[in-house]
Amino acid sequence: MSLLLFTHVLGCAMWIGGGLAGLMIEMGVKQESVEVRAGAFRLLARLHTLVIGFGALLVLGSGVVLTMSLDTEGLGDLMREPRLWVMIVAGLLAGFMVLFVGLPTASRMGALAVPSSKGELPPAFEMYRRRSAWITVISGTLAVIALLAWYVL
Repeated sequence: MSLLLFTHVLGCAMWIGGGLAGLMIEMGVKQESVEVRAGAFRLLARLHTLVIGFGALLVLGSGVVLTMSLDTEGLGDLMREPRLWVMIVAGLLAGFMVLFVGLPTASRMGALAVPSSKGELPPAFEMYRRRSAWITVISGTLAVIALLAWYVL
């Protein structure tokens, strides 16, 4: 059980920490040249895949197993706690948003982050960049709500 809890906390740290790092990188490269911005956004696509997505996968997987283990360990009364349900619902929504919307968006954004011969990024890149930023903010907020639900509610 302790290894499962460690996996859950590690996934939370990877997911939320990676999301914050990605937002800081994105905010920091706004005034840079197109080549630097393109490289940063290609790195952001990898960050989403290797850190944020993997962290979300760890959290979702370990969260499902932890929830199922509540009944087998005689802690079924916890399933009546509203704060546990806030944690479960917010975590599932955020995790599915990251895995099924955020990762494909980040991959497309990274693939489009190649400057043209004129030194411009493709017009579709900006659409994916905005979508990625919104998905990161919304799913990150839901993840923090899920993280804090047990202690705040």
